[in-house]
Amino acid sequence: MRDEAKSPEEWDFYQEHVYRLRKEEYRARGIRTEISSRRRERQSAIELSREMFFLEVSEIAGRVAGGGRRARAAQEEARRYAARLDTHAFLKQLAAPHSGAVDLYRRNYLELLRMGKPPAEAYYLSRIIGLAGEQEFRAALESIRRTGYPGGRLTYLVEKAAIRIRDLPGGMILILLTFFVSLFAFVWATNEWGNASAGTILFVTLGLIAAGALMLISAVFIVTFIRSINK
Repeated sequence: MRDEAKSPEEWDFYQEHVYRLRKEEYRARGIRTEISSRRRERQSAIELSREMFFLEVSEIAGRVAGGGRRARAAQEEARRYAARLDTHAFLKQLAAPHSGAVDLYRRNYLELLRMGKPPAEAYYLSRIIGLAGEQEFRAALESIRRTGYPGGRLTYLVEKAAIRIRDLPGGMILILLTFFVSLFAFVWATNEWGNASAGTILFVTLGLIAAGALMLISAVFIVTFIRSINK
């Protein structure tokens, strides 16, 4: 009855009965406090929900792929990206416990898989959609059905690239270093402009253009990272 509850209040009501029914079991295992039993029960619920999520991911991926070896490969890929997404979602929820990040990211991923999106694309789209409310989420799905992107194509490509960099170890540090190095190179090239001879002006000009472009790209990624904190 608890697992079929339609609302959090109903789930909590039945969960209280679960605590009472398992009280003797917890005592037999040496768990003496109500806090410990609640924590143990909550951990079991988390593990169960995670397993149910992965089972549903495998089922959808296998059904979309058709069957046979191709289906197994699709299921493995879908589970791999699901694990990455779930890790990101749990970190989000730890930072903001009332955000419901785990449920929202799982909703995004499952719905995109049902639409027939490949696991990799479903993963990046799920990250870009982020912690959207139901109305915003449905609008994003409709946009994806029509255009393939939740917003503009350029915005999608930039955010997808930013997520790829952020997923790398030290990705954010790399972008910050690139920004400051390009800023330093831009300032240096600007100072050298007045002292440059006719033969080196071309190289100084190219340096200015390259440093400015790198600085602009880095700034765009930094802004994208900051925006993604709320997603």
